[in-house]
Amino acid sequence: MSNFKFTILTAIAVGLIAATTAQAGNTDFEGFTVDTSVHNQGGWTVADSFGNAVLGGGWPSGTAYDQEVVDDGTGNTVWRFSNAVTTTQLSNQPNATQAPLIAGETGANLYNDYGPNHVTPFNPPQANGVAASKYFHVGWDFKSATGAAQTGLAINVSPAGSQSTLRNSYLRMEDTGSGFDLQFLDTTGTTFPTPTVIASGLNYSDWHSVDMYVEFVDGIGPGAPGSESGNDIVKVFLDGSLIHTGTTWESYFYNVADSGPSGVPRAVNTAVFYARGSMGAAVPSTNGFGLFIDNVVVSNAVAIPEPASFALIGLASVGLTLFRPRRK
Repeated sequence: MSNFKFTILTAIAVGLIAATTAQAGNTDFEGFTVDTSVHNQGGWTVADSFGNAVLGGGWPSGTAYDQEVVDDGTGNTVWRFSNAVTTTQLSNQPNATQAPLIAGETGANLYNDYGPNHVTPFNPPQANGVAASKYFHVGWDFKSATGAAQTGLAINVSPAGSQSTLRNSYLRMEDTGSGFDLQFLDTTGTTFPTPTVIASGLNYSDWHSVDMYVEFVDGIGPGAPGSESGNDIVKVFLDGSLIHTGTTWESYFYNVADSGPSGVPRAVNTAVFYARGSMGAAVPSTNGFGLFIDNVVVSNAVAIPEPASFALIGLASVGLTLFRPRRK
């Protein structure tokens, strides 16, 4: 059983939190089969919608992401992921459970690369679902799987459409040799997003809790970080404290059309955890190690920047509030 606690105000809240947590897509990995891939466990996927996976015998042939469900050595079941193997793909990277509602601004759609029969690809990607919420949240806990430096270790997280080739926003956990940095990539609207270090020196032995909240705002803003004049707003919390306010990549996609249909708002319904070749070469020395990841939450939620020790979540899908699990 994962070692976390809830703040519970009343006995009634216990039942409401339990029901809401299930709908929100909580994953503490308890009950998952250990020493196996997270694929097809608890709503997670590590394959695209055609079933193409980066597994032994998959595509590219003979490669496999270095990820598995494991015991972290304390009796706690977690997910382990490294960048010992990377590809430039997104749709078959590890995709978390889905939020109850598709999130995006008015008229935004999910986009993916498959046809209605999951056999004939669409190029460019086509619409596959309309946004029903303005809010999206993904939260997770992480720590080093070794408790020591792992040169070249870096794992990225992005809100995205499930098994999609497109993502919208980006956070990176990178081992610097003296701790972990958190990097967030903002865009000016016409330039490719560039990284900003928003936290540094996070130690290897402790668990760190990260929450990314997105408020989708109708219209295309100028793209400056923190802009509220149209461009979507992203808030990043570390251990319950707000550390960065930025934007999604919507203005860049609109102005530059990096991939997919130009000028069409993009919706999201999950988070992709990825080790991607274009953001750094594979690091074979991390094989069997990397990060431990736990308590992954994917929901439709509004960020509230207090209290400091908990991230309060208002779930748009059910109109309730709850506290995300936090480690003691």
